[in-house]
Amino acid sequence: MTEKNRYWVALIVLMWMSATLRVLGHSEPTKWALLVAGSNGYENYRHQADVCHAYQILKKGGLKDENIIVFMYDDIALHPDNPRRGVIINHPNGSDVYHGVPKDYIGDEGNDVNFFCST
Repeated sequence: MTEKNRYWVALIVLMWMSATLRVLGHSEPTKWALLVAGSNGYENYRHQADVCHAYQILKKGGLKDENIIVFMYDDIALHPDNPRRGVIINHPNGSDVYHGVPKDYIGDEGNDVNFFCST
């Protein structure tokens, strides 16, 4: 199984577990979010920008940091090609979506072993 397919399988399992808890009559399960940017490099800027933006939306919606797991390489905010060093935006003239994002797994830590251990 490819690494990309492992991510999808784990995500499907998480959704199934959540639905199963509801069907079995358990109290409302804790909501979790697993945000994964599956690429690195400045040329793939949008992948990490989308994860940061998703974090900001979830946080604004009331999800706690301890319930949001973030996998991102974290190599674009301070990249020499980034005209706004330390800032990540997700649309032209957008605001910073990078500030405050808890990066649980960065660089080579974003691997399948850590992915499956975090789920």
